[in-house]
Amino acid sequence: MRGSKFFLCVLVFFSVVACGNEGDTSEKSNLTTTVSSMKHEHKDATDVIDLSSVTDPPAVSVTAIPDSEGGVMLAIELENFELVSLETNNGNQPRQGHLHVELDGMTVVMLSEKHHHLSNLANGHHEIVVSLSAIDHRSYYLDGKPISDSVMVMIDGGEKAGSPDISFEVEVIGGTVTGGMPRFEVSKNDVVEIIVYSDQSDEVHLHVYNKMTKVEPGIPALIKLKANVPGIFEAELHSAGFRIFELQVS
Repeated sequence: MRGSKFFLCVLVFFSVVACGNEGDTSEKSNLTTTVSSMKHEHKDATDVIDLSSVTDPPAVSVTAIPDSEGGVMLAIELENFELVSLETNNGNQPRQGHLHVELDGMTVVMLSEKHHHLSNLANGHHEIVVSLSAIDHRSYYLDGKPISDSVMVMIDGGEKAGSPDISFEVEVIGGTVTGGMPRFEVSKNDVVEIIVYSDQSDEVHLHVYNKMTKVEPGIPALIKLKANVPGIFEAELHSAGFRIFELQVS
């Protein structure tokens, strides 16, 4: 099973008015999503689509505005590129696709919108990279480099940087927990991090602590909590309706 340290990056509900460019058919969203990060890996030739031969290739630029509460608003501008729904599967077009957002080298979310808010970032400097991807999520390249833009931000008013006391991972494939349903044992007041991978989109719900986190193929759910309530608590995939782990706090 995959093991990595992950920067926590949670996306909170907010309302935003998107730029109304004429001809923009990108799907609007209420942007209520919980985002976890996945490890960024070097891409080989099979992971990219080169647009060097395309006349007037697409381009992207990003502006990031910290909100002084541990979050940052992203405003993304596009040239010669149309955002389409993440569920679109009608074949790649050189000027259509999605956005991939990286935080400090970790992919944290895939977007079909031009505005997004990241929250609960750790205090300090962070690099945010927004890149263009095809409908099948391969990266668009131009002259051997990704079509992307990056920005550095300084976060304050957010979480203190630090590592959890203990971390666990769960992987769900084909409706089955790999290795069987685990029980994770922690001590009271531990800071706990649980990463859930799934090959199906759903929401992970940890009862009593009432943590609800979205999980998608390629984007794991990350639950982080202070284990201050003793007992044994179940977590389930909300839509699928079956348990995926238990948390024992003593």
